[in-house]
Amino acid sequence: MPALVRRHVTITSPTGVNADLKAPCLVAGMAAGADSIDDMDVLRHGAMGTLFYGIRAPSTLGSFLRAFTWGNVRQLEKVSRVFLAALGGAAPLLPGAGVLAFIDIFSDRPDC
Repeated sequence: MPALVRRHVTITSPTGVNADLKAPCLVAGMAAGADSIDDMDVLRHGAMGTLFYGIRAPSTLGSFLRAFTWGNVRQLEKVSRVFLAALGGAAPLLPGAGVLAFIDIFSDRPDC
C-alpha cells in the first residue's frame, strides 16, 4: 500500500508529507476498531509498532486528514481499488465459489 500511495497521491499541504506512512496507519487503526482520530491511539498499544512501520500520533493523523482535498480523496479511492484487486489476486476471497450448492431456506416451515 505505501508504494501505491507514493505513486498516486499528491498532497501539497505541509501536513501531507509522508502520506505513504500515514495512510496505512489510518487503515490499520480502522482495522483495529478506531472510528475517530482519538481512537487512533490504539496503534501505540501492543505489538502494533512491530507490525506497522512509522506509527504516527493521532494529532498528526488528524492534521494529515484535514489537508485532503476532493482530488486527494479520489486519489486514495484509486489506491484502494488497486490494492483490493491485488489483495483479491493474492488471497482468493471465495474459495469454492465455482461449486454448485443448493440451499433450502424453507426447511423449518411446516407448510412448505
